[in-house]
Amino acid sequence: MANVLFLGASGQTGGAFLTVFRNKYPNVPITAFLRSTALDEALEALGNVTVVHGTFEEFDKVTALSAAHTVIINCAASFNPPLTEAILQGIRSTQTQKKPILIHLSGAGNFIDRSKTGDYIPQEHPFNDANPDQVRKIDASMPPNGATDELIFKAAAKGEANALFVCPGGIYGTSANHVGVAAGAASALAPGVWVGWSLENVEKLGFSPYVGSGTSEFRSVHVDDVVELMMLVFRKALDTWDSYKPQDVYKSFYIAVDEKLTSRTVAEAYADLLYRKGKIAAPTLKQVSYEEAGITAGYIAGNTLVENDNAKSLGWKPQAMGFLETLKQTN
Repeated sequence: MANVLFLGASGQTGGAFLTVFRNKYPNVPITAFLRSTALDEALEALGNVTVVHGTFEEFDKVTALSAAHTVIINCAASFNPPLTEAILQGIRSTQTQKKPILIHLSGAGNFIDRSKTGDYIPQEHPFNDANPDQVRKIDASMPPNGATDELIFKAAAKGEANALFVCPGGIYGTSANHVGVAAGAASALAPGVWVGWSLENVEKLGFSPYVGSGTSEFRSVHVDDVVELMMLVFRKALDTWDSYKPQDVYKSFYIAVDEKLTSRTVAEAYADLLYRKGKIAAPTLKQVSYEEAGITAGYIAGNTLVENDNAKSLGWKPQAMGFLETLKQTN
């Protein structure tokens, strides 16, 4: 029987996934590895959950835990190669009878075109998760997640693990399923890394920036839709556990994206939200140069042109509230 090592229980996606996973698979033992103690009671209330505390810098502990589990799900630190290497070292010394499964949460930031113009720039062949030849090209030259992804691809291609990836666009929204909701944990109400980072940038600048024409394209996805894809990928991992071949790793990359948003539209939504919250004096948009756009300039000015036929092949279809409506309803 599978037993799961889970990293990221306090995060926006991981905290929501755990509750949904437990409802679907009530008898699968879970070990949740995290630093915070705030969610201990809520995690244990899920049933058959062992909480182990530690940091992502305690590599020996991560390696030992990884070696003792048949399934490792990493919903944290998608751009942390040393942590990933610790997980892989544990997989290489596995104590389990079956080849371990590794499900890794990556990110579509890999596929931003690095343009600094803020204009929509079409591509003849956008990245498609169903194209193994394109998936093979993911490597450390594609920040912020490519270096970590490359380590996993190489390990799986050597037959060391059955690796599958879920690769979301900019995740937004909170989930009623988050394990921390009942405990009133701040992490259950946090906007997530991408939105939080973007709002921090706008608040610091005092206005919401866009570059060029503001037509550059960004892809977003609601946290609940990411969780749904993760559940489908976990089912795929179980169904192919014995038949998975090393080269299948290049067919096991699943992108979670929903709406296509222009950077100016996103900027308007951020300005409106922070003005309503009293964080900026007015809902001001400002056209600026790339150099003046702040810490999120790459996401503001660049294009994320991706297709997700592989995710769709699992039956995945986003159903949650859209990005703009979600921000309108955020207090």
